[in-house]
Amino acid sequence: MVGDEGAEEDGVEGLAFLDRLLAGDANFSNHSKGRTQKAMDVGAGVGRVTKTILLKRYGQVRLVEGDAALSKRSRTYLGKKRCANGRCTFTCAMLQNLQNLPPDEESYDVVWVQWCLQYLTDVDVILAIKNLASSLTEKTGYLIIKENRPYGSARGDRFQMDTPSCSGRYDITRTDNHHRLLFQRAGLVVVLAEEGVETNTYALVDGGTVV
Repeated sequence: MVGDEGAEEDGVEGLAFLDRLLAGDANFSNHSKGRTQKAMDVGAGVGRVTKTILLKRYGQVRLVEGDAALSKRSRTYLGKKRCANGRCTFTCAMLQNLQNLPPDEESYDVVWVQWCLQYLTDVDVILAIKNLASSLTEKTGYLIIKENRPYGSARGDRFQMDTPSCSGRYDITRTDNHHRLLFQRAGLVVVLAEEGVETNTYALVDGGTVV
């Protein structure tokens, strides 16, 4: 989703999930209550998640977007006031190269990845989320992933793949079990999960047993 269509509802839903996490509503005893200093928005588009969720709870946000035009538009969408004093920084990195995302010198209290993994193969998903998890603040950082799930008349026990006939991009809709298997392969544990009408949202940390 590029612009504001559905942004308010999605933002309210995402903020409520994040607040549950920050309040300590997570099933992992080895993890402390999350800090709210620095966040990273992966696949940020024009900055919708940053605007409606992350900047409402975090002091600084790094926006990572593979499309240079969208990354440029995000500065206008967020506005000078929100981007002032280094609150927002911008990195252009292609989606298929998330596993090679250049790190910066600081760790992140939350890394938010929304509607991105559906464009990656299973192997690249594992590599990408392992790399992103390595940038989390130790014992307080969370990786949050929100993706579409099969719903309606679609079978819930197998993934779906849209394969464009001549142009466009491949799009994989994975089941809950499929996502959890990839998280496990990446050495991550789900500490909080929520099922929406068309989506699943997960909070993950390093190590442990998937709940």
